[in-house]
Amino acid sequence: MIHDARIELTLPTQEDLREHSEHCSADPRLLAAVGGRLGGQLRLRRTGGRDALFTVSEVRDEERPEIVRAGLLGRRRLGADEPSDGVASTPAADPNLSEDRASGRGELIERRDDDGVHRGLVVIAPHGGGIEPHTDDQAERLAECLSAAGVSLWRCKGWGDAFDRWHITSTDIDPASFPLLDSLMDRGFRNAVAFHGFRDDEVLIGGACSPALKRRVRDAIADAVEGIVVRVARADERYGGDNPCNIVNRLTAGGRGGLQIEQGLTIRRDHGDAIAAAVAGVYARRLRRPLTV
Repeated sequence: MIHDARIELTLPTQEDLREHSEHCSADPRLLAAVGGRLGGQLRLRRTGGRDALFTVSEVRDEERPEIVRAGLLGRRRLGADEPSDGVASTPAADPNLSEDRASGRGELIERRDDDGVHRGLVVIAPHGGGIEPHTDDQAERLAECLSAAGVSLWRCKGWGDAFDRWHITSTDIDPASFPLLDSLMDRGFRNAVAFHGFRDDEVLIGGACSPALKRRVRDAIADAVEGIVVRVARADERYGGDNPCNIVNRLTAGGRGGLQIEQGLTIRRDHGDAIAAAVAGVYARRLRRPLTV
């Protein structure tokens, strides 16, 4: 669904929007028109410019229903410092556009592979394509290794200044904005694995799963890829992935089965396949399924 929008400056009280480039506010009439909601993702397009994805962190009554507000960093996601006309739309990503066409257009897509039944393991890459490169390849590789287990797989892929336009923090991802992801949310998986990228030159193992599982994954990756720092995140460490709102935790029964893997770019580029295979070995034993090499 799509509606005219006017992207305006923030008000003095909107500190959150000035601090978070991914956040915006919107009038409730606009959200109703496009099927959006508080906490959901809203796609904005600047007239004559580009699209970007935002999380609606505030709903406020405006003089005109089409007004959306974003901070300077948010407006720069759209390629402009100044207020501008545009459109707002949902859903966040196109599930039907081919990967080749999406790459050529600088678009955002989502993909799901799922039998609709099993609950053993779901593997996700929320920031695939050019957002956090190679993370979607790793998710696909892990699922391939465990094909005998019928693993579910979801990834979101974006291109064209991808991180600046399409990245949404994992704790902000609203499944209702991604229909293919939403179809998995009620399953209550026993295990979930998310592949991510960050700037540090190491591998960080986090999530809300048990410390013992995180240590097993750490050891498996360290054995597979020598000379790289692989460690378990400390409690409440940034990028530790243990927040209950993190999408990888929300996919699991009781919110306690999520494992998050953060990796530097060079590491996931050069060793992504080996890391995914090492993780698959740990989960093959948990699922009591053979590996497909």
